[in-house]
Formats: sequence, structure tokens, C-alpha cells
Amino acid sequence: MRTLALVVANEASEAFKPLTGGAKAMASLGGRRLFQYIAEELRQVFGDVYVASPEPLEGYNWVEAGPSESALAKALELAPTAERALVADGSVITEAGAIRALVEAAASSGAEGAVLAVPSRARGLAISMGAEGLLAGLGGESQLIYGGLALLPAKALRAAEGPSIAPLLAKAAEASKIAVAVWSGRWHRVEEPVDLLTALEHVMPDATYISPRAKISPTAVIEGPVKIEEGAEVDHYAVVKGPAYIGRGAFVGAHALVRNFADIEAEAVVGSSAEVSHSLIGARATVGRGAFVSYSVVGEEAVVEPGVLTMSVLRVGRERLRPIEVRGREFYKLGALIPARARVKAGSTLEPGQGF
Repeated sequence: MRTLALVVANEASEAFKPLTGGAKAMASLGGRRLFQYIAEELRQVFGDVYVASPEPLEGYNWVEAGPSESALAKALELAPTAERALVADGSVITEAGAIRALVEAAASSGAEGAVLAVPSRARGLAISMGAEGLLAGLGGESQLIYGGLALLPAKALRAAEGPSIAPLLAKAAEASKIAVAVWSGRWHRVEEPVDLLTALEHVMPDATYISPRAKISPTAVIEGPVKIEEGAEVDHYAVVKGPAYIGRGAFVGAHALVRNFADIEAEAVVGSSAEVSHSLIGARATVGRGAFVSYSVVGEEAVVEPGVLTMSVLRVGRERLRPIEVRGREFYKLGALIPARARVKAGSTLEPGQGF
């Protein structure tokens, strides 16, 4: 049975406008676009992958689809012999095992398709499972939410209208047997920019690799796991303490400290004596001399001038932390969101949660 593997990367998000102009699957972390994490897992299973996006993407079959368009029917036009399609949300990070579990759930139950469900307290589309392990409905209260992967018969996809998959799943459940594959392995979905900080914990290297074309000072300290790409430079007495990622052509200045799930994207600059911890520094962004960036997202080409401080923790007295509330969610550590191409003045102090 021929299966079309499709990553939906055209979804627009108002929350991501400061970073990407709206397309959340186009955010970069760990040297890849967000959608590439699920696309590469699909490639392992199916070999050939289609990606729906407004613009062509090198290395993938392109399905042209604007932010408000459904890419599903368009994808089937490009692969008319496909009998079913595995549709993946481009903002989900998981592993090939989840994809295989989805395929096996459909095969073992004799169903025409399957949906991935994850046990999570996160916000999402609730999944109701019937007695036979089949999809019984969507919405309401459930301990399972939709995991962003669905294996559906082609006949269901041809009736797709609009970009939302929820009505499509509801119709498929009424017309066909759709199994529910419950997955409790590695899984993360990016809904808002704040979710990129947790995503870093899923994409950082688990072993040290330093490109032979990177320039590492003999006095620098590299403590793994760390990945340092081609053309990157780590200057004298800098410390890179993993898990961490240093992208192509990036620069880490003298006496700087990069640590604890820090991601320095391509051609970004971390100035001398600056510290970056558990943060995403976008491509071609600059963190100035002596700045402290913690639990923050710095957009592409943004400039954080020297001496800027991001306050990531609010304390009540000496012992107790006060949570930060952002869009109805509480965080005990959260820095700042700095939009793409923004400039933060030297010596500024950014309050916890600012910009998010």
C-alpha cells in the first residue's frame, strides 16, 4: 500500500510573528528548521517526504500552500497513486518509533488509518478512544491529546477543507475505522515561542562533535556534549559546557560562557565575557560584551548590546520562587523574547517573561 508522507509546515501563528513573520515551523534551532525534525524521522521510515510550505524548501518535495490553505488535497494531486497519507504537524518533535507505532496500530487493528495520541497535560486537541482502541471522538475531557501525526485513507484527505486537521479527523472517525496509537516516548510540540526553550532539551547533541574546519583556541574549554559546526570560532578562555550547539560561522568571544542547553545559530556572535544559558540565539544575532542571557529567545539578526541582563527568576524572600504567568501558563524560570532584528540598549534589564 503506497503511503504519502507529508509534513504540514505552512501553519501561521500570531505568536511567532516577532520571530518568523508567523510560520512557526520555520523557526530555527539546533541548525535546522523546526519542521525538519519530523521530516527527517519520516524520511527514515518512508524515504520520500513532501513538505507543505509557502516557499520551496531544498531537499524535499514541495507542496505549495499558503498559511490559510489546506495542503492535503494538493499533496495527493502530486502523488495520485497514494492510497493513504501520513500527515505530520511540522511543529512536533518526536522519533521514528512514534511513526512506526502509528503504522502498526492501523495494521494490527485492521483499521483504515490511525492517529497518534500522547498522555499529556499540555493544551491540545483531546482524543477519545473507544473500547476497541479506535478513535471515538475529539474534544471534551481526556488524558490523551492529539500528537500531531495521523495516518489517513486518501479518500478522507481529498475532502479536506481549510488548514485545520480537527474536522478532517472527526469526519474520518465517522466514515472509517481509525485506530488510536498511544505514544509515551519522546514527544514535544511547539505552540508558542516559549516552547522553543523546552524544545532545546530535545534537540541538543548527545555526543561531542567539533568540525575540523572550526577554530577552537587552545585555551578554550569544551565540555560535552557539544556540537560545533564548520567555520565557527571559540576564542581564548571561552567555556562551552554542554549540552550546547554552536552553528556554522558563529563566534564565541574571549572569556564567554555558553552552557546548559544553549543554542548559538549560524553566524551569531556571543561577545567577550558574555554568558548564555538555556537560550536560543538566532542566526546572525549578536549578544554584546558582558551581557547575560538566560531562558530567552533572541530572534535572527537581533542585537543585544553590552551589559544587558535578562532576569529569569523572581524570588519572594530567599527561599521561595514566584512563578511568572504567560498566556495562562506558569513558569518558574523564564527570560525574555527579543524579536528578530530588534535592538536592546546597552545596560538594559529585561524582566522575567518580557516579550513572551
